[in-house]
Formats: sequence, structure tokens, C-alpha cells
Amino acid sequence: MVVLTALLVGVLGFLQFQSTLSQEAWQDLISATNIVEQALLITPEQVLLNPDRLPRLAELGNSRFRVIRTEQVFLEIGGRYPTQSTGWIKTERPLEYGFVLQAALETHSQSEALRTFWQTELLALPISLLLALVVAYLLFGYLMHPVRHLTEATHAIAQQRFPKPIPVPPGQDELSDLAESFNRMTQAVEGFLERERNFSRYASHELRTPLATLRAQIEALEQGLLTPQESLPAIKRSLERLEHLLAALLALTRIPHKNPEPVEVGAVLHAVVQNLLLKEQQRITLKGNLGAQVLGYEELLQQALSNLVNNALKFSQGQVEVEVRQGAVIQIHIRDRGPGVPEKDIPRLGTPFLRVQPKVDGMGLGLALVRHIASVMGGELEFSNRPGGGLEAILSLPSLEVSHA
Repeated sequence: MVVLTALLVGVLGFLQFQSTLSQEAWQDLISATNIVEQALLITPEQVLLNPDRLPRLAELGNSRFRVIRTEQVFLEIGGRYPTQSTGWIKTERPLEYGFVLQAALETHSQSEALRTFWQTELLALPISLLLALVVAYLLFGYLMHPVRHLTEATHAIAQQRFPKPIPVPPGQDELSDLAESFNRMTQAVEGFLERERNFSRYASHELRTPLATLRAQIEALEQGLLTPQESLPAIKRSLERLEHLLAALLALTRIPHKNPEPVEVGAVLHAVVQNLLLKEQQRITLKGNLGAQVLGYEELLQQALSNLVNNALKFSQGQVEVEVRQGAVIQIHIRDRGPGVPEKDIPRLGTPFLRVQPKVDGMGLGLALVRHIASVMGGELEFSNRPGGGLEAILSLPSLEVSHA
């Protein structure tokens, strides 16, 4: 393709140069003919040349002229008029009294120029082809570099190995858009697979205990070791634990499918408090900018705040303080006066099935779910021990104003 293109360009260039030379030759011939015609003195019997009107013959170039009438030559200018057509272009112009001015221009210099041009083209063609091939190779490598990254990353994803984000080419063209879209797709697929792995791992880990309890109760009933009245409460508790466990595990794997909406933090907190027992409601103190709004999902935010508040109530006996602060982000502080958490365990809070105090009832999924919801809503969850005892959880979420910016 490159060779054919180069040959086509060379032929077109030659034809264009040939056409230009031909036009210039005809213009020179017509111009010289006009000069000679103005220098002629014409009478009915003869034609004479006025030297005063005719420039030097050198200025006429390779032109030849003659005046004839009925095959009789009356005057020749510039040399003998050529009889052959090869190597000359000719024209003629009628004059007074039946005379005809014939003009001819030698095209040897044009032919030499064309020959030289063609030789130069033939010499430059291999060099041009070589340069074109080098440029095409470099351009192909430049254009295919991000495509190779995409190909390698696609093969890695097919083997469930997720590479680092591929480099995005500079500029705002289709390749850069493709690379950015591929990186977003890779992150989404990795997130889906990670949630599926978590579900399988967590389910296989946690379902063993209630299932083992159910099996033991059923075997005891079969062997007559326990009466139905003795076994039913334990079976019921195991089934309830299975329901709660499956609900929490499914929540960890799901992401919302609807668009986020403005959510008032104070309204969600009031709903959380109203769902508590009366004695627990009396232990909650709400303060701060309760009218602050976030762009997110009301049901997810309510679930996250409910988990944090219940966690604070469970691990402390005193008041639980909930404060909303509005700045570049919305921060919701939940503070208790419980025993706190060992400093070494604080970075691990929110890990599924982590139970810092095994004696306290729970599955270790509440804070994991809160961290997951914070990630879905574009925020984060942090913990710190309070001076004087107790734990402070900080749920940070983008404010509605920042989300719109």
C-alpha cells in the first residue's frame, strides 16, 4: 500500500509538472508571436520587418517565424522554420492581404526538464519509501502501544487476574476514551468478583455454626435424647441466626441500582432513634447540623447509622452522642463511653467477621457492612479511641454541594 501510494504520488507529480511546462511553453510562443506581429510592415505585395519594433533575437528564445501566402515564403525570422513536428509546438495567425504568420517553439529544453524531473523522482522514490516505511512503523508502534496494553489486560482478566490500570494515552481521542472506559470496567468487574468471593468465603465460614447446631438438635430428636419442647427453641434461634446472617451477607454483595438522591442526615438519624427501644432512645443525644444533606441512598445510610448506633449502645452503658458536622464533607460522629478497642485492632475494624470482644453477641458483620456502604456512597469510615475511654466512629460522606460541583 505504501509503495503504490508513493508511485501514484510520483506519477501525479510528473503529470502536473509536464502540464505546467506545456502551459509555460505555449504562453512563451504566443507572447513572442504577438511581438513579431507588431514588428511586421504589411503591404499587398510584400511583408517587411521593422527592426525598431523587434527586440533582440535572443529575447525570442528558441522561436522560429515565417510569413507565407499560398505556399510562398515571404519572410523568415529567427532561423529556418522547421518542417517536422517532433520537438516543436506550432501555431499560426492570419494577417492582412491573405498573409499568414506561422510560429514554432522548440521544446527540447522542456523535454530535458521532464527527463531530469523523472530521474530525480526515480532516485528519490526509494528514499521516500524508506522514510515512509520508518514513519509508518513508528506511528504503528505508537498507535498500537495502548492496544497492546488493552490486549494484555484483557487476557489477564480472562484468567481472573486483574492488572494495574493501563496507561491512558495523552489527548482526548478515541484511544484515551477507550483506555479510561476499560479501566473503569476493570474496577467494576473486580469489585463484582470480590463481592462474590467475599460472599462465598463468609458464607462458608459462618454458616457452619448454625447448621451444626441444627444438625445436632435434629440428631438428638431422632435419638430421643431431647424432647421437641427442648429442641425447638434452639432450632428457632439457629434459623433466626441463619436469616440474619444471609441478610447481612447479601447486603455486602449488593450495590444500589437506582440513581443517588439528596438525603437529609437528621431525618435518617431520627428514624434510626425511633426504631430503638424507649430506654435506648433516652441514651441517644443528637446534635450538630442535622439539616445537612448528602447525595446517596436513604435506606443504605439508615442501615449504616443504625449499625453504628446499635454498636455503640451494645458496647457501652452510658450516653451515646451523635454529632453531624458539615464542611467540605459531611462527618457523622458516633461517640460512646465503652471500653474502647486496643490500638492494634483499630485498623482492622470493619473487617468481616472480626469480633474484638467474642463474649459480646454478634456476627462481626455490622461494621463491615457500614464500611461497604460508605464506599458505595463515596465516603469512608474511621475509628479512634476517645480520651477517658470509649470509641468514636466517624462516617464521612460527600456533601450535596460537593457532589453537585
